[in-house]
Amino acid sequence: MPRPKNPINERNRLRTERWRERRRIAGRPEASMIDRAVAASVAAFLTADLHGEEPYRFTLRDIVMGAQKLLVDQGFDKREANTELMRRMTRRSDLAKVSEVTGAGHKPQ
Repeated sequence: MPRPKNPINERNRLRTERWRERRRIAGRPEASMIDRAVAASVAAFLTADLHGEEPYRFTLRDIVMGAQKLLVDQGFDKREANTELMRRMTRRSDLAKVSEVTGAGHKPQ
């Protein structure tokens, strides 16, 4: 349910509305849409692996491409979706910390 309009925030609300409209026209998804597409792609590939007769071999590239296909299926521009996917996943201010915690920064031995 939307919050009631607050006259004090009206200028910022209008600015956000214009920003969203420019993104919509360009076919560029917002971060929350990207997050949902990546999660859905992970779920689809993981389910295929867990419930298949044989182990289903997939790569991270498969997951990213699956997310891109989901976004394009929702009406977003393919190039814009890919650009936003890569920006969202690789340009994190906390990437060093996330890599350390997950072990992604260490090469397997």
